[in-house]
Amino acid sequence: MNPEVAAKPRAKRVTHWWPLVSGLMALGLAFILGALIVVRDQGLPLSIDTEWMKELIENRAPIWQTLALAMDTLGGGLVAIIILPVVIAVALLLAKRPWAAGYFLAATVVTGGVVQLLKNLFGRARPENLMTNLDFGSFPSGHVANAATMAVVLGILFPRVWVWVAGSVYTIVMMMSRTYLGAHWLTDTIGALLLGIGVAVVIWAPLAAKLDGEHELARSRPPGRFSWSVLHDKLMVEPRMLEAASRRRLYLTSIVLAGLGAVFFTVILLSVLNKNGLTVIDEPVQAWLATWRSPALTSVMIGLAILFGPIALPITLLVLTLAWGVIGKHARRPVILAAAMLVGVVLGQIIGHSVNRHRPPTELMLFGPDPSFSFPSGHVLGATDFVLLTAYLVFSRRASIRGTVAGFGFAVVCIVAAAVSRVYLGYHWATDALASVSLSLIIVGGVIAFDTWRTARVPEETRGLEGTKEETKEETKEETKEETKEETRGV
Repeated sequence: MNPEVAAKPRAKRVTHWWPLVSGLMALGLAFILGALIVVRDQGLPLSIDTEWMKELIENRAPIWQTLALAMDTLGGGLVAIIILPVVIAVALLLAKRPWAAGYFLAATVVTGGVVQLLKNLFGRARPENLMTNLDFGSFPSGHVANAATMAVVLGILFPRVWVWVAGSVYTIVMMMSRTYLGAHWLTDTIGALLLGIGVAVVIWAPLAAKLDGEHELARSRPPGRFSWSVLHDKLMVEPRMLEAASRRRLYLTSIVLAGLGAVFFTVILLSVLNKNGLTVIDEPVQAWLATWRSPALTSVMIGLAILFGPIALPITLLVLTLAWGVIGKHARRPVILAAAMLVGVVLGQIIGHSVNRHRPPTELMLFGPDPSFSFPSGHVLGATDFVLLTAYLVFSRRASIRGTVAGFGFAVVCIVAAAVSRVYLGYHWATDALASVSLSLIIVGGVIAFDTWRTARVPEETRGLEGTKEETKEETKEETKEETKEETRGV
C-alpha cells in the first residue's frame, strides 16, 4: 500500500507551505549569522562569545571536563558519522520503515555536507583555549548541527513528548560541552542549531505524507515481538487506577511544591543579587557551624560530600536506573528519574554561570580549594532531586501510608545532611543550599504533574471510555450491515 494514502490530512498539507518556508528561514539565518561574523572584524568573537568563554574558563572542573569529552566522542568522529546513523537506520529498517531510514540518513549526510561547506566558506578561527584536538573552521559546530538534526528527525518520526524533551536536552548539553572545551564560540553553536533544525525540516517537508503514512501503516500492522509499539507499551506505558480525589490531590501537591519552590527561589535569588534580605543569615550560620568542627565530624561531612558529589551520585543514579529497569522490567520511572536529574544539572549550571556568586573564603574550605560558582549548590540540588524524586516514584505506587511517611522522612534527613555538609565544609553559604532545595521543589512538582497526567486513570473515566468504544463498534457494525444491504439491492 502506498504510504501517502494512509497519511493523515494534516501530514499531506505539510508539503504546501509553512514547514518548507520555516526550514529555509532557519538555514538562511544560520548563513546570515556566519556572514555577519566574518564581515565584522574578520570573524573575531562577539562580546557574547568572549563573556561566555570567560565564564566557562573560570569555572572549569575535572567532572565537567569528563562529561564534555564524553559528549565530544559521542557527537563527532566515527561514532557520529558512521556508528549512530547506521545503528538508527538499521533499527528503522527492521521496524519496516524504509522511508524513515532514508530520511534520517539523508538529513545526516546533508547536514554534514552543509557544515563543511560553511566551515570552508567562512573560515572562522577557533578559540585559543582548546581542550581537544580539532581541525580548522569554527563556524558552525558540526557536533551541535548533528545533534540538532538527530533530535528533530527522531522527534518527527516518533512524535512523543519524551522524545522531543530528550532530543532538546541532548542538543543543549552538546552546545554547552563544545563551548566548555573551547572548541567553539557560543555563536558557532547557535548557527549550528539553526542549521540542523533547518536541514531536518526542509528534507521532511516533501516526505511528510510518506513518513506519516508509513508510521500509520506500522501502527496498524499486528505488532511483532520486538516492534516499537510493543517495546514502548511494555517499557514506557504505566497506567494506574486512582480515585478522582486522589488524582486531584496529586495535582494540588505538584502546584503547591512548584509554587513554593518558585517563590522561595525568587526571594533568595533577589537577596543574593542585591546582597541583602536572606543573605544576612549566611555569615552567622557559617560561623556557628565552624564552632562544631572536629576531626570526626569533618570526616563524616566529607563522606557526605563525596556521596552526593559529581562523581558518586551519577554512578549511583546509573546503577539504580539500570537495576530498577531490569528488576522491575519497566523503564518509565527510571527514565523520568534520570531525565529530571539531568534537567536539574542543566538548570544549576545555567543559573550558576549567570549569577556567578563567589564562594566563602578559601581558608574555610576543608576539602581543597574550589574556584567555581557558589550559587546554587550542585551537591544539594542533586541530592534533593535524587531522594525526593526516588521517594515519589516509588511510594506513589504504594498504598502503605507508614512506608510513604518513612520514605519521605528519610529523604528530608538526606537533604538536611547534604545542605549542612556543604556549609560546614566551607564551600557554600546557607542561601546557596536553600536555593538548591527551592529549585528542586519546582522540578519535583513538575515531575508529579507530568507523571499524574500521563499515568493516573480514574475508574469512572475508564469505564466511560470503554463504553464509548463499544458503542462505536456497534455503530460501525450497523453501518457495515446497511452498506451491505444497499450493495445487495443494487446487484
